[in-house]
Amino acid sequence: MTDNGTKWRAMPADFPPWDRVYAFFRRWRNHELVREFHDRLRRLVRERAGRDPEPARA
Repeated sequence: MTDNGTKWRAMPADFPPWDRVYAFFRRWRNHELVREFHDRLRRLVRERAGRDPEPARA
């Protein structure tokens, strides 16, 4: 089995305490901001690559 990502309690030392980081993530997730951040980043990357900012939908 593969395990990916950082465990909340194993955040790098230069980050705030894990529970504060998780609280922000949880708040952003509940307000669908994680999806908004993802979509904005995807559009930016696609534009910089000279592609249509929105992926084709099948």
